Amino acid sequence: MFNKFLKGKHNVIVNEFLLTYSNKDKYFIRTKPWDWLSKKEIYVMSKIDGKPTMITMDFWAQEIFLDADGQITVSEMINVACNQYLKSKTPIPEKLDFVLIQELEHMITQLKIIEFRDQITQLPQNINLPISQQAGT
Repeated sequence: MFNKFLKGKHNVIVNEFLLTYSNKDKYFIRTKPWDWLSKKEIYVMSKIDGKPTMITMDFWAQEIFLDADGQITVSEMINVACNQYLKSKTPIPEKLDFVLIQELEHMITQLKIIEFRDQITQLPQNINLPISQQAGT
């Protein structure tokens, strides 16, 4: 009976870096306002060295930022990314977990636009919605 479940190609996701990552069970949340720059690209309003800055990002950084809603853990985010590859029948890049975690760490420690939390956290309205969709703008 179980043979039909065992037939076919199996995809095993091994995220070696994630397994030992100390913050894998932390939730992450964006902390700066953002908006759409174009139909596919966002920007984040921040300050770097005390100067107002408009930050744009490459694909994965943008995905991480938009996923930073305080509702998923780092492990869950990595699994979502891996599943996107599996659904599109594209091989998962080697060390995808390492690349994504390094990008997340950069946004936390260098850009300071995301923070870790120990529990699920709701985004404030001014961070949740794009600037252009907020009341009064």
